Amino acid sequence: MSNYDQILFVDREKKVRGFQKLLEPTTRQAVMLIEAPRDMGKTWLLSKMQHHCQEQTARIPVAIIDFRNPREIHEIQDMLGLIRLLRRKLGDTPHFNDLNATINSVTSSPVAAGQGTDAQRGTLRQMMEQAFSLDDIQSIAFDLKFDYENLSGTTKTAKIRALIQTSERLQRLADLITICRQMRPNLDWSQAEQEVGEGETAVSTPSDTRILDQNGQIWADTEMERRRAERLINDAFFACLETIMQETRQIVLLFDSMEEAPDTAEQWIRNELLLRLRDGQIQEAVIIITGRKTPDLTDLDIKHLTVQTDLEPFTEEHVREYFEERRKLSGLDIRTIVLTSGGVPGALAMMADRATTTRQDDDDFFSDL
Repeated sequence: MSNYDQILFVDREKKVRGFQKLLEPTTRQAVMLIEAPRDMGKTWLLSKMQHHCQEQTARIPVAIIDFRNPREIHEIQDMLGLIRLLRRKLGDTPHFNDLNATINSVTSSPVAAGQGTDAQRGTLRQMMEQAFSLDDIQSIAFDLKFDYENLSGTTKTAKIRALIQTSERLQRLADLITICRQMRPNLDWSQAEQEVGEGETAVSTPSDTRILDQNGQIWADTEMERRRAERLINDAFFACLETIMQETRQIVLLFDSMEEAPDTAEQWIRNELLLRLRDGQIQEAVIIITGRKTPDLTDLDIKHLTVQTDLEPFTEEHVREYFEERRKLSGLDIRTIVLTSGGVPGALAMMADRATTTRQDDDDFFSDL
């Protein structure tokens, strides 16, 4: 079907009203699964729901992800890519500062080697590796009031790297060097201090207090560290959603063409999003999932929160409305169109597009043949 056009939208009023019912505070259900074959208008229906959320009278934060969209699929290389995509779709507002800070603390910077934290803070990192034990690093983190367990990595090198990154993000590098100097006063920390000063302008916090995602990839030596980093990112993301919902009451997440979703995305939706919804961690979220085949959620024990539905072909009445009132096409044999198309919205759209195409006269070359 062609791109969504509000003016051409026909039928599906019952599904739209069902969606609006999900948004009501008294409704227990929060998840709608819409299963239908191709060309039945699933994408248009989600676009209609998105449009409703964006209306001035609603103003509900909404994100729609189409798993057939190559650009969006390219972004979803892993769990972090999906969260970044959802964040962008929801507006990437300062509400996500804590998420961005968490991401920066467990990812490596993509900045070129000559400009990244490792290069700018190389002296500081090397001096700390030579001067301190792992217990010392834990003590320094305590003095800075950082949660040592939240510093990524298990080795001394990894912990030092994470400690420096966290200090830089929170603009505490000067405090870090002060503590290092107090613990090892016999060492000359001036060069490390100079490097910190030279890099300040490049990493200073924006004037609007926004914390920006540095777009790094998860940095982990082991699978355990990776899982821990993913847990921290997920916890931060849902905490940010909760903060947004405290202001807007609701958030709506729309997932289209679920059968095309990468395994990473499907697992995240099942094991993070829906489980947290079930456990009451994101009570005001409404989730719509469409697909030619929707996932079986029996094992999640969320039947009490779920509405399962499908999409029916258009009736003759709706076909007539579409052609005569929406597309302004008259004199057509509507009954034959219904029988030919089977009432499938995608087929009807193609027939209407064909009927409205301006016919071009043959080139004069053929006029005498």
